[in-house]
Amino acid sequence: KQESFDVIFANINRNILLADMHAYVACMKRGSRIFMSGFYVEDIPFIRAEAEHLGLRFVGYAEKNRWVAVECMSD
Repeated sequence: KQESFDVIFANINRNILLADMHAYVACMKRGSRIFMSGFYVEDIPFIRAEAEHLGLRFVGYAEKNRWVAVECMSD
């Protein structure tokens, strides 16, 4: 049985996040949160679209010097 988590942190580049996001989502329980970082503010639409495609809800983001951290939640 695959282990599931309440919180997941993924700090890596946009392309790897997009390729591996399905694996992170598979490890999430209902109400779990995932924080993804390691990419630029202009990458948010790509990250958000994939997250929502996989059934996550976009919560928001924090930005510093064009770098961002995004928070999403499983419903």
